[in-house]
Formats: sequence, structure tokens, C-alpha cells
Amino acid sequence: MSDNRASFEKSMKMYPVNSIRSNVIILVLLLLDLFLVIPLVGNPYIAVYVYVLLPPIVMINIWALVLVIMPRKLQLNYILFRGVFGLICSMGFMIMTQKFAYGMLGLDTSWYFIGSFALYGVALYSFIKYNLAKFKDPSKHKKKPKVKEKNKRAPVVTITTFAGYLIANVSLGFATQQLVATVLISVYSMLAFVLFHFIMDLHRYYWLHKLRNQNQTTD
Repeated sequence: MSDNRASFEKSMKMYPVNSIRSNVIILVLLLLDLFLVIPLVGNPYIAVYVYVLLPPIVMINIWALVLVIMPRKLQLNYILFRGVFGLICSMGFMIMTQKFAYGMLGLDTSWYFIGSFALYGVALYSFIKYNLAKFKDPSKHKKKPKVKEKNKRAPVVTITTFAGYLIANVSLGFATQQLVATVLISVYSMLAFVLFHFIMDLHRYYWLHKLRNQNQTTD
């Protein structure tokens, strides 16, 4: 057990300071503000979705501004930010699929709400369970070098985001509202699942924060 714990702690590394500012701007302006705020306040305007999503969106934007101003002092805090951002943004995308389904498609059954969030919950639980298992038994899950893995994450999210945005905008030019809503539901559901890896940073922050406190106590 101690060997597994040591292996896990060794893999926990903070993100470089020189990339924090640009990453925060891209994540908040592109994924959060562009993909959530615009459809949130757009037609059809439904107040309940605004009341649910706007407060956490404003909180994340304020937090992002603080990180942009002093990234070096908040290097560890940035990992917590990524986890909270992933959770809010991923859940926000799922909530927006409800607006598309009930506000644009005009669904009048609660089964879509129940089924979509049940699937989301199972997928998130399975993702977290799988990633935690990699650290419990490293011999069964060979990990690639951390640097290469991190370098691949941002392009995947960016490419997926722009692809979804392009598909949605192209569909607006010739499709009916029902088809547009269906495309948006598919794109936003896909993005909600893609953002699962950000949520895992909550676990990384927990261990890094614990290790820092242990080191301070030892010193």
C-alpha cells in the first residue's frame, strides 16, 4: 500500500506557472462564457436556467481574473480551479441540454431529464473509479509520461470544442429548430463527458494540498 501511495504522490505535479494565465483565459472565455452564457441568455429565454447557472459562472469568472493577475502565488490553487471549473462546466452543459430539449424541442416528459442525468452520473462514476484504480494498482495500468499526457489534453478539448461549435453554427443556416436542438444536445452532451478529466483535478488538489501540509509540518 505504501508503495502504491508513493507512486501516486510522485505522479502529482503542479502545472507550470507560465501556462496558467493563457490556459485560464482559454478555458473561461471559450468553454464557459462562449458555450454557456450565450445560449443561456439567448432564445428561448427561460429564467430558471439563468438562476441556476449564472451565479457559478460569475464566480468562476472572478476566480479566473484573480488567477490571471497572480498565477505564481496561486499555482496550487489553479489545480483546484480546474477541478471546480470542470465540474461546473460539465454540469452546465448537461443543464443546457435540458433547455434545448424542453425549450426548443418542446418535450413534455420528465424521462429525458431522468435518463440523461442518470447516464451522466453513471459515466462520471465509472470515469472516476477507473482513474482512481490506476493509482491503487499501477501494475495493471501503465501510465504514459505525464508531460506527454498533459500536452495532449488541451488540443483534444480545443479541437472537440471548435468542431462542435462549427457543426452547431453550420446547422443553424439550413436546419429546422428541431434539428438544431438535436445537434446542440449531442454536441453539449459530448462536451460534458470530455470535461470529466478536469474534474479529476479535485482529487489531485486534495493530495497535493495534503502533501504540502505534511511537508510544512515536518519542516
